[in-house]
Amino acid sequence: MKIINTYSFKGGENFLKTKHPKEFREIQYAIKTLDATLCLTKESKEKTKKGHVLFSPVDMNDYLKTVLHKKGWTEKAKDGRKRKFAEPRHAFGKGRFREMDGIRNKVGLEIQFGKYAFMGYDIFSKMIIFKNLKYIECGVEIVSSSELVKQMSTGVSSFEQLLVDFEHRGESNIDIPVFILSIGLTNEEKTKSQTLRELFETNRVEALTKLKLRKYNGSKPGPK
Repeated sequence: MKIINTYSFKGGENFLKTKHPKEFREIQYAIKTLDATLCLTKESKEKTKKGHVLFSPVDMNDYLKTVLHKKGWTEKAKDGRKRKFAEPRHAFGKGRFREMDGIRNKVGLEIQFGKYAFMGYDIFSKMIIFKNLKYIECGVEIVSSSELVKQMSTGVSSFEQLLVDFEHRGESNIDIPVFILSIGLTNEEKTKSQTLRELFETNRVEALTKLKLRKYNGSKPGPK
């Protein structure tokens, strides 16, 4: 995959590249090495997309973390949970906690392929909480480009939607530097994924020898 667009909130780009260039290179590398076609694993049941094979947000998240975990951004799950990784977490007691997708050397990372509201929550609330707890001093938010969203389940929001908040909310003195990265497909991935989708619609049997579809029971998205 590749970075399609970026947005620097409260000087996030300069802060990250100046103070945390190594961490930024690790994030760039994880995005670059992700083959999006491996994430064509979800058969749509939606009326408007029924019969189509879509990119899985869960798989994209896991592939990125598979690379980043080797650099210390997160850990492998050890308690038998369905999730493959145990994200950095702060517990407040009585079952209350907040967690991030990754933290390394005071850089907080969120990979958000969920609804629009969760993007804003990551940047305007969660990252500030982790900054106040002394875990991070800046953040990186990875989101989908509008082009990629069209090939995912309904409900996934895009970089362009998030820009509305930035343009009309402005900055607050409690905000922290955040660099937002919009990711999408390379030209090679566009060609390969289109070929696979067309094959799935015309010759399902052959397509299933090339695609690794899996069952999705769904989960309730929300802040964590």
